Amino acid sequence: MAIKKSSGSGIPFGNNAGRPANPGTGQLYSNGEAARLELYTATGWQNIIQEVPGVASITGTYSEQTNSGTIVITGTNFVSGAVASAIGSNGVEVLASSTTYNSLVQLTAVFTGLSNANEPYDIKVTNPSNLFGLIPDALYVNASPVWVTSAGSIGSFTEQVSITLSALSATDSDSTISYALASGSTLPSGVTLNSSTGVISGTLPDISADTIYTFTINASDGVNIIPRAFSITSSAIITAEYLIVGAGGNGGFDNGVGATGGGGGAGGYLSGSQTFARNTPINLSVGAAPADSTPGSGHVGQNSYINSLIAYAGGAGQYYSGSAYIPATSGGSGGGGGYSHRTGGAGTSGQGNAGGDGVPNSNSPYTGAGGGGAGGVGVSPGSNGTGGAGGPGISNSITGTAIIYAAGGGGHSSTGGAGGSNGVGGAGASGTNAAAGNGAPNTGSGGGGKFGSSSTGGNGSAGVIVIAYPNTLPAPVNISNGLTYDQPTRSGYRVYRFTAGSGTITF
Repeated sequence: MAIKKSSGSGIPFGNNAGRPANPGTGQLYSNGEAARLELYTATGWQNIIQEVPGVASITGTYSEQTNSGTIVITGTNFVSGAVASAIGSNGVEVLASSTTYNSLVQLTAVFTGLSNANEPYDIKVTNPSNLFGLIPDALYVNASPVWVTSAGSIGSFTEQVSITLSALSATDSDSTISYALASGSTLPSGVTLNSSTGVISGTLPDISADTIYTFTINASDGVNIIPRAFSITSSAIITAEYLIVGAGGNGGFDNGVGATGGGGGAGGYLSGSQTFARNTPINLSVGAAPADSTPGSGHVGQNSYINSLIAYAGGAGQYYSGSAYIPATSGGSGGGGGYSHRTGGAGTSGQGNAGGDGVPNSNSPYTGAGGGGAGGVGVSPGSNGTGGAGGPGISNSITGTAIIYAAGGGGHSSTGGAGGSNGVGGAGASGTNAAAGNGAPNTGSGGGGKFGSSSTGGNGSAGVIVIAYPNTLPAPVNISNGLTYDQPTRSGYRVYRFTAGSGTITF
């Protein structure tokens, strides 16, 4: 049974069933069952005094990078017109840029201008009645990653080499960072970025000219994305095997006064591999053979070189100038000694060996020592009048064929010439006025020693430079006209043998 009474103020009161049957808009009713004072509106009976809103939870993030965040607030007793705000640890309340009423239990708020210096933030909801509810320490500002690795170049390398760069590094106070190429950026072909560690690794591609690769990496914590630009420099190079041999020294001679000539020393011998920059001229010079060893003339040829790699010319054997005995000289390998100045010349470390020492002998005072070779020292003369053999050369197949380079010349012999080792160095002359042998052409081998006035010691041979590299790489774009060369056949390789001249070669 509906109960409807009138309060002393004239406002009817009772339970839900006791509400006036045909109320007018603006009619008041004191509802004891609902424990509220009600007002009749176009949408029915409404509570005049709003209930306190409750804030239960929030979802969403606030980005330091964008300085904004959209937050969904879940709770109770929200009404249209409710306003959300954030209260920092400093006590300052910041109203949301916008608050959207979704339902009695949900609002959407957009915040700007929050600093992580004042986190965590309380989230507060205030209804139009000024009644409010809040949830403490609910919102944190998602800090942006901070790059540790400086922008710009992170390394310079030659082409086609394997690289592993130190990890790119960024820090974040509240998140795990991942790394990714920014849109439109690419790494060199064959090189990748590890998204978890920031390590860049792989093999740089083959290039024809120096190249700078620029790219942008994003450091992301899932909310904030911070880009940074980097670069890798790759130099275009070509790796070539090389062989460099200096000119061999001339054999010494005597004009008949009683002391024989020593063998000429071999030119310096260098072999190995070297990288050269593409599109950059490489300086080459092939050591010329020494002039004929006539009395008073020079006995030493020229050095051979590729840029700063120098193979020194061989030393000359002892000889008589017409007025004095001239000792054996040093070089790539040293010349051989004789009767008067007995000591052989010294070789250059890593390139050749010393010439043999002359030995005074009452039975055969005219024999001479052999010149040093790339593979060993020159030999002193024997007690039976045999001239000393030249030091051995070294066999090398850079041209595709085994050739002996840089052998020393043999010393003069009164009983029979002893040639340079392996048959490459010039043989020593046997007997007065007998002809001394010359070094094998373009092997940097020394000439043989000589005794007698009507002819000269053997001539050392010119040097040589050989470059060989895989034929998958391009041919030279330029070779100076001042260089004489041929191209021996070697399977799988391009080979250039330079036999005379100076100039440049460019790949």
